[in-house]
Amino acid sequence: MKLLGAGLLLCTGLLAGCAAAHRLEQHVRQIRLLRQMLTAMMQELQATLPLTADLLRILADMPAFSPLGFLQQAAAHPDSFPQCWFDAVRSDASLTKDTAAVMETVGQTLGSTALDGQLAALQLCLDRLGALQADAETTAVKHCGLWRSMGVLSALFLAILLL
Repeated sequence: MKLLGAGLLLCTGLLAGCAAAHRLEQHVRQIRLLRQMLTAMMQELQATLPLTADLLRILADMPAFSPLGFLQQAAAHPDSFPQCWFDAVRSDASLTKDTAAVMETVGQTLGSTALDGQLAALQLCLDRLGALQADAETTAVKHCGLWRSMGVLSALFLAILLL
């Protein structure tokens, strides 16, 4: 019975470590997706120069961006832009402080200046996200294995203590 408990404890530790590693990897994927959204936003602005409300609807309707909850929320109320954008970004728990700050800058930029000004500001946001992505990738490479190992080793330690 103790052996079964120790085995379950090891599995739990492994799962906890894998969950922590998954959060790091998910953060990298989210930043990549945000960069893709900004690129699509810039391309759409250059191609058709839509109204901000239309731009939000276009992006929200793209299946690739369906995981971005704040975009879906902002697109549901595009007539109250930019307030709907800020509210959506602030309420999205999946965004870190840094990525939320970049997304708030996007909200301040859209529709506030001429096309060239918007594109330049969006490019700066894209560059900032690129730096955040590089940092997140470095952190994920360094710490994913560590989290997995820590989960197993701490569970192993507890199992030895219980036996």
